[in-house]
Amino acid sequence: MVALVLFQRATGRELWHLALPGQACDKATRDALLDLEDAGRARPDGWARGRKLWCLTKAGHKEAAGFLPPGTKLSTVREQESAGYDEHALDVVATAGHLTRAGYGSPLTLTTEVRHSVPGHRARYADLVLRDPGAKVPVLLVEVDRDNETVGQLVEKLATYTAWCELLAKGADKDRAKAARHDGAAVHDHRHWRTVYPPTGHEGYPPVALVLAPGRKRDRPGTKPLTPEQQAEKAERDHHRLLRRIDAVEASSAAYWSPRPYPYAGVSAGNYHLALPVVATTLQLLEDQGADAPVWRRFGRAGWHTLTAGLDNPDGDRLLAIERRAAAAARRAREQAEREASRPACTRCEVKLTDAEWDRARWGERVCMSCQKEESDRKRAPPPRPKRRPPRPPRRRTPAAPGGAATDPPAVRPALQRGVQHDCNAPGRLATVLRP
Repeated sequence: MVALVLFQRATGRELWHLALPGQACDKATRDALLDLEDAGRARPDGWARGRKLWCLTKAGHKEAAGFLPPGTKLSTVREQESAGYDEHALDVVATAGHLTRAGYGSPLTLTTEVRHSVPGHRARYADLVLRDPGAKVPVLLVEVDRDNETVGQLVEKLATYTAWCELLAKGADKDRAKAARHDGAAVHDHRHWRTVYPPTGHEGYPPVALVLAPGRKRDRPGTKPLTPEQQAEKAERDHHRLLRRIDAVEASSAAYWSPRPYPYAGVSAGNYHLALPVVATTLQLLEDQGADAPVWRRFGRAGWHTLTAGLDNPDGDRLLAIERRAAAAARRAREQAEREASRPACTRCEVKLTDAEWDRARWGERVCMSCQKEESDRKRAPPPRPKRRPPRPPRRRTPAAPGGAATDPPAVRPALQRGVQHDCNAPGRLATVLRP
């Protein structure tokens, strides 16, 4: 009932994705619709794509509105059954179901036909808006196209969303807002969109998702229905045509989603803070693989991504921080190399001075601490003592004769040489034998 009061009409398949995404099929949803029909709360409202459409009665609409918080946007009550149906509205409900089944929001966080007014421009109504603060995708503006708009009209929608995101908040200072354009994420503090939507969790404005579906052309009367093989071939051709359409929109809207370059040398990161993130897919890919699969094309990036990876900016602020750290490290290494090249050496031992020695050398002699210590030790050392001569032996004196004075021993004549034997029997001579 809550899903029907929000989206007005849906088949059991779409309600299955919205209300019971954990079920394996839509049988439980169809049984619940039959019970609501018996209770007078719901009724059939035509057929669409081979399935029965359902809507709420007045009683069911009133009861379902009581389950929602005040201020919730509700759909209108359908008074009578209609044979026709809106293909675009059904695709919007199908997209909401695929997002809910993938874990992106719930029926209470999804709103249809949200107005975005820009002065001087025609107001834009987003087909579907996801508001889920704190979730992995807090906000998402969804545009569903069924070949009913040209590439130029889709680009104009992106231009309108960009202009709306650049509106200043009420009471914001224009000069400060202009100066904040160079301060990264601080620029959004002055924007009006921050008063409407929660923070996105990434750089840039609220993201926009384009979901493309093939338009349905009425068959001419009398034409034969297509065989299953022909239907498969037609679906393949339609899918490739939609992919080419995505490429055309991407090429024509680069001015809105492309990041701005940073005015720093050697920086390849982009400034996404003033860019509009845009992802695109087809309804067929959502039905075949699911909204949590890599079925999203991020404008300006190659390949297919999941929704969370597609909205991320790995080449944004994170890359800028890495490159700034690398540039700072390279600058420090270069300055250190230049400093080492100009580092002086000791004038005595020719060893490079340390930083402390270099600072002291600016006001004195360029001498290292080791040489200074040696010089200081040399100056403080006491002078060497003179060598002391050995004492002379005392002269030997012969004992004195009784009653006489002591006499010096007779001096050895210089003629006495070592190894010379003199005649001991010579009268009046001292016989001396010097042994070798």
